[in-house]
Amino acid sequence: MLGIVCFGPVIGKDEASGVGIRNYSFVEKQVAIRDALNSAHDEVMSADPKVFFMGEEVGEYQGAYKISKGLLDKYGPDRVLDTPITEAGFTGIGVGAA
Repeated sequence: MLGIVCFGPVIGKDEASGVGIRNYSFVEKQVAIRDALNSAHDEVMSADPKVFFMGEEVGEYQGAYKISKGLLDKYGPDRVLDTPITEAGFTGIGVGAA
């Protein structure tokens, strides 16, 4: 499955009102959805060291659809966590982390 990624909001000002507006530069590039999700997770994790990724088989196996591919190698097992195959398990991890 492919998606289209649009790059960059560019902040500008409306000359009449002086109010900030957003202009979007639409540089289209076809990207597989899983690659776009992987890139988004990588971007957020690199921006904030408190963010971590958890789920069933997302570490060693790198996710069923390879969404977390390469994240374990880049961020380590403290930030990419394989959870038990139970919603109560990762709910508890999330609540504890909050």
